[in-house]
Amino acid sequence: MAKIDVEITSQREDGDWTWRAVGAREPKGTVDASLLPTNSIVGSKFLVETEYFLDGIVVTKVFDKKQSSEKTETLEILGSGKQTDLVTTQLAKSKKSKRPSKESFSNSRTNNREKKSGSREKEKRASREKDKPSAKTTRKPRKQNKNVSDTPFPKSKRLKAKRHHRNEALKNLPNETKRIAEILLQKGLPGLRESIDVQNKTAKKAGEPEIPEDILLKLAEQIYPNLRTAEWLDRADGALRGMETIDLRDIRSVIVASDNVQKNNEVKSLAEKLKEGFNKRVETDQQNWLKEVISTLKEGRVVRALRLSSRPPKAGFPLPEDLLNSLTEATNAALAADVTQSRWGTIAEAAAFSPIHDRVVPEGVPENPSEELTKIIRRISSKAPSIVEKFNSSSV
Repeated sequence: MAKIDVEITSQREDGDWTWRAVGAREPKGTVDASLLPTNSIVGSKFLVETEYFLDGIVVTKVFDKKQSSEKTETLEILGSGKQTDLVTTQLAKSKKSKRPSKESFSNSRTNNREKKSGSREKEKRASREKDKPSAKTTRKPRKQNKNVSDTPFPKSKRLKAKRHHRNEALKNLPNETKRIAEILLQKGLPGLRESIDVQNKTAKKAGEPEIPEDILLKLAEQIYPNLRTAEWLDRADGALRGMETIDLRDIRSVIVASDNVQKNNEVKSLAEKLKEGFNKRVETDQQNWLKEVISTLKEGRVVRALRLSSRPPKAGFPLPEDLLNSLTEATNAALAADVTQSRWGTIAEAAAFSPIHDRVVPEGVPENPSEELTKIIRRISSKAPSIVEKFNSSSV
């Protein structure tokens, strides 16, 4: 895994975004829309975590640079609170009489008795405090109301492939090509060229002969197809094992990548199983998704229903017309004048990113809208023009 700074370049029809490294000219790949903030635009820059495969670079996590750099954790040095002199002096003891006096013996005995009695009192106090029930144990736990806040939409697991086929492919290679294969699996052909350039520069400075780049690249081209097929087989096995739980985008990417590997019997068989399992999974997820949207809407959880409606299991899958009408009516009723401003803003923002964003017409707007609510309306102005128009006309 590696972290790089990327810039969003465009949005595709399926909702995903293309990206390129900051300062680069051409896009390097795509990133799932679910990994990016909802207010992302072309030109936004993020710190991302990536994994390198033979067929390209996959973005696995996105960090918001603005949020991560706003606050830094600092440590405050409190000290003991006592003021002491910067310079101290201590007089050396006299060497005249090393023998202690009778008075010092008596003082030391009394001090020892006082210390022992004080330690006994502390032990008694500690044992009494242990027997007392603490406030934490006597306090009853609070009951959590699950309907107080809308829980976020559960995200599917990402595909994590094992290395069985790749290890077998490396094991069957000659020793002189194993290092080339390891670099290809980690960085691909561009990474191999970069490694050769770095090593040749080091050899040139040391006055040693350079590595023949052409020979190494020819060897890489010979072993590249087998390595690519082995890597795909590992990903295909992982997709089949997690067909019920893995993100559909990852499974779809494995199916698409089957066209770019060697077409042997094993690849064809796995590709057919993946397509069959993918179609069944999509159909099941769509039915469960529709049931959940309907049930949450009946329970009166409008925000949850709006957020669910904006995240279908397959991009572009529409809601039925009757469900769209029911969701629109519930949202219009929820956006009333007597609703708190924070609740009104939450519902409006959820509606702006739902399939009914252009149908919603609020029944009312809270009086004297706050600056926070006004910022939300500005943010969703391009997504939900009817909500913004109603807000502006009522707040004037």
